[in-house]
Amino acid sequence: VKYHQLYNNYIRKRIGELKTLFRLRILLVLVDVDDNAVSLAELNNLAVTSNMTLILAWSEQEAARYLETYKALDGKDASNIQKRESNNFQDRNADFMTACKPVNKTDASNLLNHFSTIKAVAAASQDELALCEGLGQVKVKRLYEALHKPFSKIRARERREAEAEKQKRRRPESDVDGYENTGENEASLEGEA
Repeated sequence: VKYHQLYNNYIRKRIGELKTLFRLRILLVLVDVDDNAVSLAELNNLAVTSNMTLILAWSEQEAARYLETYKALDGKDASNIQKRESNNFQDRNADFMTACKPVNKTDASNLLNHFSTIKAVAAASQDELALCEGLGQVKVKRLYEALHKPFSKIRARERREAEAEKQKRRRPESDVDGYENTGENEASLEGEA
């Protein structure tokens, strides 16, 4: 950043020389000044408009590590950093279960040992899930919600409306005084009028 503040056209000139020769274009910047906000905003804008990836290093050692890593991985495919596909049934089920944030692989294993199948886990109530070893209230609640939350916004709205209707049918209607409204009061009031 210090060099850029002294000679701010240097990086533009070097980027102009690159043209479109490389697919991976990185702008590695050593942040070596305290007042860097304006310069970093300018470099960020330059990187975005030049289709480059901006990497900030806060020490010379960090910048050197970035360079060493890029040089070591030069010409290699991305398979060593990509997630490997699970081949066996247990691992695939564990991957599915751990997609719910608080559930870890141990919890997934315990759930599958306790319920045998994911279908049985999905059909279980919150109380049944709580009986599984290692699952607290928070994990049970989030897992249950994840397994029972509809994928569609329309279905979610329909479910909420159905729940509200159920609640309405369960509760007797009350008048203003809090007494149960049976309909008899309305008839007597109409007769008096």
